[in-house]
Amino acid sequence: MRLNIIVAAIVVLTTVTWLPATASEPTVDTRKLSESLGNLEERIDALEKKVQQPLMQPQANETPKGPKRTSLLPLIPYYDNGFFLETADEQFRLNITGVLQADARFFTGATSEPDARDTASPNSFDIRRARFDFRGWHYKNNVFRIQLEMADTPYLRNAYWIFQKWPAVRFQLGQFKIPTGGADFLTEEAQINFIEYSADTPISPHFDRGLMLWGTPCAGVVQYAVGAFTGTGPDIDVPTGDVDKSKDIAGRLLLVPFKNTDIDLLKGLHVAGGYQYGMESIRTSKGETSNRTESYQSQWFSWRQRNVRLDHRARWGAELHYLVGPFTASYEYNRIEWHDIQAFRDDGTLLFEKPDTYFVDVHQVWLSYFLTGEHKTMQDVFFAWRQPKPKKNFSLKDGTWGAWELLVRAAFRNGSGALFDTASLVLDGSRKAHSITGGINWTANPKVRVMFNVVYLKNDDGSYSGIISQKPNAVAGQNDIRYLDHELAFLLRCVLTI
Repeated sequence: MRLNIIVAAIVVLTTVTWLPATASEPTVDTRKLSESLGNLEERIDALEKKVQQPLMQPQANETPKGPKRTSLLPLIPYYDNGFFLETADEQFRLNITGVLQADARFFTGATSEPDARDTASPNSFDIRRARFDFRGWHYKNNVFRIQLEMADTPYLRNAYWIFQKWPAVRFQLGQFKIPTGGADFLTEEAQINFIEYSADTPISPHFDRGLMLWGTPCAGVVQYAVGAFTGTGPDIDVPTGDVDKSKDIAGRLLLVPFKNTDIDLLKGLHVAGGYQYGMESIRTSKGETSNRTESYQSQWFSWRQRNVRLDHRARWGAELHYLVGPFTASYEYNRIEWHDIQAFRDDGTLLFEKPDTYFVDVHQVWLSYFLTGEHKTMQDVFFAWRQPKPKKNFSLKDGTWGAWELLVRAAFRNGSGALFDTASLVLDGSRKAHSITGGINWTANPKVRVMFNVVYLKNDDGSYSGIISQKPNAVAGQNDIRYLDHELAFLLRCVLTI
């Protein structure tokens, strides 16, 4: 009814307005006609409310409905070097990303012959990492991250929340890397400089659950992180969360003394150090098991005993980094110390006890230079390395070639002789050894990176077993093991991010 009346009125108004007036016809006052139409609509609205009011009353056995729910803000999807969902007022944001690393490894003299003196590591192709990453914030001050590792055995990797109202003091809670072990090991997987770490676990720590304070006071000249952790590793290793009352204490301090000066040659000077201490009731999966080499498939050393208890474990190190234009130089020293080692048989009886302090340490120095002029930076939650975007992305059409980087790294490791003594029954492998790695990195665009490394490993102490090379054999659960004086590997990796 209402629609018919309104349509008729509009037709009348339109006809009267647009028909040409003749000399014999009176002039129509369109303003008065419009006012009449408005009054008519108001009367129709009032009449409809009176008619519908009884129908809208709730019945005796019905509960009145609450106010109609509406969307608070529109959700805006967009892409800005990653996929985002964000509210219009920017108070809520979700970033969905991920990384895939596909590796190829080739070893000189790779063979399965029983009497071969060369490496047992096979030439192989591998999905080294495949991770989904969800990051975002709510009310801007509350930052969260959930990262899932899907390669090999899926597990929860990063899972934390940060309250960051003040840059100088931020509070972080959840599971993440312990802030020690050096900038190289703390670097995100998509930002790494070399294909594999020199100071891998257990020299550097792994993920753990805990809480931490960190920040960048003094306009970033001082950068710190200090926290308390379970000491048992990530959730996949000990799902219950902890095994005793003791906790690990860890911290990292980084100074950039010339950060805010105009002296270009000194702005990039970084000095850092870290320390971790904890009582250890059980052997952890990333602590007292093995130490991988830079070729990944071999080991510098492994623990001989499965059931180990320590009085305490400590990690500490020092760093010096220098960044100027496309050139970067880095030195790191990292050490792990085990105090009062006890080993037990499977039935729980004591096998041996070694009181005192024992160590393994690693010195590493590396140099980098971008042929295309890009500059590395050091930032992120733990003040680790970040790779630059190419000045010009790779494009055959435009004749541009992305970013090209040359790298070289030398590392030297040393351990307590009493750990590797054949009578000690503690560690098996190389007490003293060194490695040299040369690399070429090509960043085609911010989402595609290709890395190539040549790695040479050398056992420097012939009185010990040497580099451990192994691969599965035909018998389930057993490995072919070689003790090598040296190993040469060629590593290739493609890094894809979304």
